[in-house]
Amino acid sequence: MNDEGLADVDGRPRRGPRAVVADAKTMLARDPTLTEAVIKKFGDNMFGGDFVFSVSREFVRRCRTPLLLQPGTDKPHPAETSAEIARLAPNLEIQKDWRGPTHLAESIRKVTEFLTRHTPSS
Repeated sequence: MNDEGLADVDGRPRRGPRAVVADAKTMLARDPTLTEAVIKKFGDNMFGGDFVFSVSREFVRRCRTPLLLQPGTDKPHPAETSAEIARLAPNLEIQKDWRGPTHLAESIRKVTEFLTRHTPSS
């Protein structure tokens, strides 16, 4: 695996469990309590599901926790996946324009406002 770039030696982008395994050397150097087996298990748990990361479509459908979706538009974050999350999640807010420097201030404001509204006071 190529530790210097964003692709494996076969030229394919590192995504999902491949990215976690590819970054194992860096993670092990930063935290000697980790093992390769723990890192692989993390990658499998994080990316081994049938939908997004470690949750299923059914989980998203039943999730009552408020969600803020900043829809993806690239290969690692496909628009189709964002659209499906939008259809499934019952308690969802969508911020359509959020990418890039022109939207940074507005994104910070929206995320801060969302978290403020949905974080229980202690």
